[in-house]
Amino acid sequence: MVFQSSLLTVLEPSPLMKGMAVLSMSVQHFLGGLITTLTFTTMMHCTQRAEESIQATHYSFLATLEVLGKLMFSALAGGVVDWFGFQVAFLFFLTLSAGTALHVWTATFTGALRENQLK
Repeated sequence: MVFQSSLLTVLEPSPLMKGMAVLSMSVQHFLGGLITTLTFTTMMHCTQRAEESIQATHYSFLATLEVLGKLMFSALAGGVVDWFGFQVAFLFFLTLSAGTALHVWTATFTGALRENQLK
């Protein structure tokens, strides 16, 4: 996101900037795939802790919540951009991304991830 933000400040589009934008988007999509894989792997791990009789339902429910979260965000994102403008919406979404990264970072020191490391 920081790299893409720096590309937005360049006023004159050049072939180099276009190539960097494509590279940035490719890396972003690759990392998105990694995060999705990690999310579903974590859901499988959580499902294994549930009672055996409800494990399939538990996993299906978690997968549904994950997809609905993406769907709701996607449906609202266009309205936020239209309402507040591109620059404000971009800053808002960048802040949300940073907040999520901070939450994951602190979860490694406290919470369930820390408990697993202690065992």
